[in-house]
Amino acid sequence: RKTILTVTVKSDGSLYVDKEPVLYENLTEKLKAKAMENPDPDVLLFAENTLPYQNLFSVLDRIRMAGLQKISLQAKAEIRP
Repeated sequence: RKTILTVTVKSDGSLYVDKEPVLYENLTEKLKAKAMENPDPDVLLFAENTLPYQNLFSVLDRIRMAGLQKISLQAKAEIRP
């Protein structure tokens, strides 16, 4: 069974990994730890459409820094962390 991690970014900058709040500066380490439990997960990135692109790209960079490459941006999804 394929492992899926969800990363949610709200327009106020708050971040969630699998619905758990996480600080931006801890995002990479949190994702690395999750990937150790379940190698090579898919990442679903949920971002509010009011989030500035710069913020979105910095979160994408953090996800890639964790060694995760299978990232899909989920558009227009209702966000409920």
